[in-house]
Amino acid sequence: MIQLNPKWFLGAFWASSVAEIASILFTLDEIHRVAKPLLMISLMLYFLAASHGFPNWRRWVAMALAFSWLGDVFLMNDNLFVVGLGSFLIAHLFYIVAYSQTGAKTGTLKVVDGLKFVAVGIALMWVLYPGLGDMLIPVLLYAFVLLMMAVLAHKRRGSTSDLSFTLVAVGAVLFVISDALIAVDKFAFEVPYSSLMVMITYITAQYMIVSGLLKHE
Repeated sequence: MIQLNPKWFLGAFWASSVAEIASILFTLDEIHRVAKPLLMISLMLYFLAASHGFPNWRRWVAMALAFSWLGDVFLMNDNLFVVGLGSFLIAHLFYIVAYSQTGAKTGTLKVVDGLKFVAVGIALMWVLYPGLGDMLIPVLLYAFVLLMMAVLAHKRRGSTSDLSFTLVAVGAVLFVISDALIAVDKFAFEVPYSSLMVMITYITAQYMIVSGLLKHE
């Protein structure tokens, strides 16, 4: 059986990342249409190649990346925003299951961590509410699942390696920031350089989460 080198796919992921960021900076639409869909495909292949054994929880990570890919593709069309939102909601649910199986069930959640995400949720909805209209319920549901993903990432404390915990927790925070930027820019007010900041935080978030889960012990 051919052994695939994870570095090949990791290189493809970073090449796609650079191309995607360049496409935003220089308005290169053709490169954007190719680079963005390659991001999560290459990261998923890296994860699968870097995985040893393939215990059950890693299937959930692969599914989270697959639905993130769907979300990326759908969000390239403004008319498919709700479908893209639903795809990422499912991706977060898969991450929640993966976290539960890699320490969140038995880990410790600091009170301050829980409170900070409650505060973020309240502040975000306060900013978004006037502009949501018919999107109130979908956005509220999505925000709840997103913040639960971040909370469970922090609840892995003490039940995994320190490196795994830190990478996943920081990645989850960056994911929240990325999605919050999208929501604020769409429903509240224009955020300067939002597309660039969204992609930088999103790419970093996904990479840190995947890298952290690969470090799980």
